[in-house]
Amino acid sequence: MSAPLLQPDELSPSAYDIAAVSLVDGPQQPTCLQWLIDNRTTPTTWGAPPEVNWYDAYLSTYAAALALHNTGHRSLSEPALTGLAALVPADPTTVLETLTFGGLVDALDRLCAHRGWPLPEHPKPVSAVMDRERAKWDRMRAWDGFLDPTRSIAGYCAERVFGDDHIDTTPFLEAFQVPNGSLSNAPAASALFLLELERRGKNATSEHVESLRRYVHTCPVPVGYLDWVPHFTTAWTVMFEHAAGTTPTPAPAALDALSADLNHPSGLLCTVSTLDGGLTIPGDSDSTACAMLAARITGRRVPDSTHLDTLYDPAQGCYRTFLFEYDPSITTNIHVAAVLALDGRHDRLTQVLSWLTHAVADDRTLCKWHLSPTYPHGELARITAGIDHPLAAALCTQAVETLLDTQNPDGGWGLHGSTTEETGYAVHGLATAARSHAHAYAAQATDALGAAHTHLTTHPPQHTPLWLGKTLYCLRPLVPVLHRTAITHAEQLMSLRMPGPGPAAIERV
Repeated sequence: MSAPLLQPDELSPSAYDIAAVSLVDGPQQPTCLQWLIDNRTTPTTWGAPPEVNWYDAYLSTYAAALALHNTGHRSLSEPALTGLAALVPADPTTVLETLTFGGLVDALDRLCAHRGWPLPEHPKPVSAVMDRERAKWDRMRAWDGFLDPTRSIAGYCAERVFGDDHIDTTPFLEAFQVPNGSLSNAPAASALFLLELERRGKNATSEHVESLRRYVHTCPVPVGYLDWVPHFTTAWTVMFEHAAGTTPTPAPAALDALSADLNHPSGLLCTVSTLDGGLTIPGDSDSTACAMLAARITGRRVPDSTHLDTLYDPAQGCYRTFLFEYDPSITTNIHVAAVLALDGRHDRLTQVLSWLTHAVADDRTLCKWHLSPTYPHGELARITAGIDHPLAAALCTQAVETLLDTQNPDGGWGLHGSTTEETGYAVHGLATAARSHAHAYAAQATDALGAAHTHLTTHPPQHTPLWLGKTLYCLRPLVPVLHRTAITHAEQLMSLRMPGPGPAAIERV
C-alpha cells in the first residue's frame, strides 16, 4: 500500500492551536469557536484528560477559555478558568511534560495582561515550569544563533515573542516564515506572533505580514499543532513494512521528497521539510536516522552517518536529538544505533549501546517524545534484535521481558487501555526478537502475539493522541500502517508454532 505525502489534516486536532488561531479577528474565528464549543473533553476542559497528561489539559483549557472569553462566551470561559488549578494532580511528576509548556502559558498570561483580563493564579508546579522556560528563553534570545533556523527552534515557539519588546519582529518573521505564510508551519505560533504585530501597531501592508495574516485567516479547522510534517509517515511506513517482511511501497513522490531532504546540505532531516522554501525548524538526529533507515531499505542514496555526529555528546556517549537538548532521548539513540550498526561504526555503536544499557538499568526508559513506555520498549526490542553485539542482545532480552510483563488482559498494550499504536510497537518488537532469537523467545512470544493478533483483528484502528508536541497528537496515517503490519508480523511468527507447516514457514519469516 502506498503512503501519500502527508496532508495538512492528518495530524489529530490541537485544541490549543485552534484556540490560538481563534484569538485573531478574522473569517476563521467563528468556525474555530464552534469547534471549541463542540469538542470539549468535559463541560469545562479541553485536550487530554488530566490523568493522561495534565500539561496538555492545562494549556488547552487555558487557551480555549481565553478564546471564549474574548468573544463573550463567559458562561463557558469562567468555569474553565476557575477550574484550571484542579487539573494539576497532587503529584505532578507522574506524566511527561509537553514541549515548551511553561513558555506557552507565559505567553497566554502576557496576552491576558495586555487585554486587561484577569490573570489566573497558577499552581506552583506550573509557575516553576514557567520560571524555568523564561530563563531558557532569555538564554536563547542572547544566543548568536537565535535567528538561524538551521539551529534555532525560535520560530516553532514564536508565541514567546508576544509581549517581548526585546525582539525585532521584522528579521524574526523573515527568518522563520515559510511559503504558506506561517511561522515554522506552527499555527499557534503564527497566530500569537500576528497578535504581537498588531499589539505593536505593525499593520502596515508588507508582503510578509500579509502572507502571515492570510495564513491565519485561512487555517483549516480543525488544525494540528504542526500543519506539515511530510516525512514522518513515509519513513515509518517503510520501516514497519520492512519489519513485517512485506515490500515497502511508499508513493514515489513521498520517497523522492524524503530522499531530497535527507541529502540537504544541513546534513540533518528537517521535521517540516526543506523542499518548500527552506529550513525553519532545525533538523534532528532521530528523524534523520529513521529517514536513513527508510532510504537504505528502498535503495535510495544514504548520506554518511557521520552527519549525525554534530549532535553527539562525547561526555555522555549518546546523541542529542536537537542542539542544546537537556535530556537525551532514549528512542533517538535506539534509532541512531541501528544506523551505526549498518555503517559498521563499532566503536561509536558500543558507546551508544552502553548509554542505553545504563538508561535501562536506571529505569530511564520513558521517551520524551511519546506518552507510552511501550513505544521505547517495542523499538528497543525491534532494533537491538538485528544488531550483532553482546550489549544489544542483553538490551533485547530486557525489552522483551518488559513487553511480555506489560501486555494487557485483552491481548493489547497501552498505558491507559490498549491502543492500536502501542500494540503495534509491542508486536513488532516481540516478533522481530522472536525471529532473531527463536531459541529464547519463541514460545512466550508466540502466545503473546496470538493474543495480540486477536485484539488487533477484533478492534478497528484507533487514533489515540500519544505523541508529545506542544500538545498530545496522533499521526493518523501511521495508525492503519501499524495495525496492518502488526497483524501480518504476528501471523508470521504464529505460523512457526502451527503443526505441519515445516521449513517453509520458517523460510517465510
